[in-house]
Amino acid sequence: MYRHPILRPLSMIAATLAGLSLAAMSALAHAQPGNTDPSTALRAQFAQALQNAETGTAATAPDSAALRSHLLYPDLQGVRLLQALKSGKNTPADAQISAYLDAHPDLPVSLDLRRSWLDALAQRQQWRTFLRYFNDTTATDALRCHAWRARIETTESAEPLAAALLDFWRTAPRMPAACVMPFDWLAARGVINAEARAQRARKALTDGNPALARRLARDVPAAQAAALIRWAEMLENPAEALYALAAAPTDAPYSWEGVQAGFARLARRSPRQAAELLPRLGLSRFGEARYGELQRSVALGLAWNRDTEALQWFASLPEAQTDTAAQEWRVRAALWAERYDLAAQWLAKMPAEMAGEQRWMYWRARSLERIGQAEQAKHIFKPLAAQNGYYSVLAAWRLDQPYQPTMRPFVAQQDTLNTLQHNDAIARAKAWHELERATWANREWRRAINDLDDEARVQAAWLAAQWGWTLQAVTTLVTLNIHDMFEISYPDPFAPAVARAARDVGVPGEWIYGVMRQESLFNPNAQSSAQAYGLLQLLLPTAREVAKRNGRPLPQRADLLRPEVNIPLGAAFLRELRERFDGQILPALAGYNAGPGAAKRWLPAQPLEPDVWIENIPYNETRGYVQRVLWHMIVHRWRNTGEPQDAGAWLQVVRVPKP
Repeated sequence: MYRHPILRPLSMIAATLAGLSLAAMSALAHAQPGNTDPSTALRAQFAQALQNAETGTAATAPDSAALRSHLLYPDLQGVRLLQALKSGKNTPADAQISAYLDAHPDLPVSLDLRRSWLDALAQRQQWRTFLRYFNDTTATDALRCHAWRARIETTESAEPLAAALLDFWRTAPRMPAACVMPFDWLAARGVINAEARAQRARKALTDGNPALARRLARDVPAAQAAALIRWAEMLENPAEALYALAAAPTDAPYSWEGVQAGFARLARRSPRQAAELLPRLGLSRFGEARYGELQRSVALGLAWNRDTEALQWFASLPEAQTDTAAQEWRVRAALWAERYDLAAQWLAKMPAEMAGEQRWMYWRARSLERIGQAEQAKHIFKPLAAQNGYYSVLAAWRLDQPYQPTMRPFVAQQDTLNTLQHNDAIARAKAWHELERATWANREWRRAINDLDDEARVQAAWLAAQWGWTLQAVTTLVTLNIHDMFEISYPDPFAPAVARAARDVGVPGEWIYGVMRQESLFNPNAQSSAQAYGLLQLLLPTAREVAKRNGRPLPQRADLLRPEVNIPLGAAFLRELRERFDGQILPALAGYNAGPGAAKRWLPAQPLEPDVWIENIPYNETRGYVQRVLWHMIVHRWRNTGEPQDAGAWLQVVRVPKP
């Protein structure tokens, strides 16, 4: 589901919204009369006890012997301590918590308990105990600042502490209120001199925080302050600041870092304006190397805007200023303009390692094909089509042959599997997963596999897949650079619901599957940082609009965690996007990720070949998203049918929808 169109790494899948009450109800449902499995009954008892602990509900009886025997019983004790600490009722003594953390330092709940307790210790100014249990690697920024105060309050040697704190202050990001006291202490000692303030201001400007830089510049000598202010002005209003600089004499002072950052911003927002402004700024003001950097910003901005003027800017760019981004985007710009001769020339100039990537091998062959060297192109396409991945699918498409993925079979090693199944941390991770506590389950899983060798991790991934824990199964394989063990990484856990939605809504099931695989890795409780929920990562306002248009009940947030609600709504939204783009799947997929408005802006004025259009999607995330969803669709259909796949039905010319 689309978020605000910002380039950002994908990483959003692991969070969960499922409350303890849902887990408890699920476990209790399996423990109704007639179900005599003692492990199921114990799981239900534990889920209820955990729910009570989380909500602060008083126990009506002492814990049973069975409950105390549960693998996660120490965690239950930790949750009780945590809840008591948060509620302020019957606050546990510090001795209880310290004893618990000493006994169970690595349990998932211990991290949360430690953070909450340290915060409470800081409020009570119990600094020595605070420092004993403080762990910088797992601390929040606020706790790090409390730790500095704790050291200040307990140190007998202020000078080395001040030097260390100054190093922290120079490079600290935007910090919470807890940092005020340590930083004030540092200032009162006269340690924060003008040079330190200037350095901190430069860090703030590099981080895009001109307001902080301006405040710091007040206590910096005038000459240094002026340079910092000029940099801040470039960030705040780059066009105005750059035009003012262009009107100034060529020997007028300027901040190169500010010009660089401000001009790059302007080139992204308004590349034609940046192109018009650059000659006014003048080569003589900056020198060849710096002027070349600004030329590169213009060329990239034009290419991201799919403006054919990018070609002349790239052509005039000195090779010394042609970094990786410029090497990539000049090829893409040539493809968009259908200048395959230029694309071939620029591909030939790529470094060997870069040119050997699947992406650029494909485009070398594609360019050769278009400039009349079909046989040479085939010599590249054929071996590429025998590999796995999106560009291999494209190579088979260019050869006009069906594509068949190559699967690496999973080979079970029973001795290793037996060992893993008796591994305490693996068992604990599974137990948390069954309770739908994703955060603690994921922490426990990472701890469990941390000391395993590569082959044991593969076996562990298979175990996770058997539990339906696709997130950890796939991510464990990815850390091993294994992408072709499809038996593990391409399950079909919601096949009936997907088939039903495909039939009712009228979109191919593989479209729904591909989007689901990419959006959530089949985690019904997935929640993104942008507040998208469930299997198909629906934003609540969008889901409600789709429901209204399709005569469905308006969902609440919790409803989007239910596959029977999420899948039909996501499928309906996908169908609406397809209709908006006149039946075209590629812009529909781009719109699902980046928003239909962005996808519409990217449509070509004239019909364009699909591979070229996808390659020129300006958002890295969305380009990768469309490519991966197409790959998921191919693998899914191949696993379902066992037959080689023809991607031609999806790889259609991209065009502006008919009026």
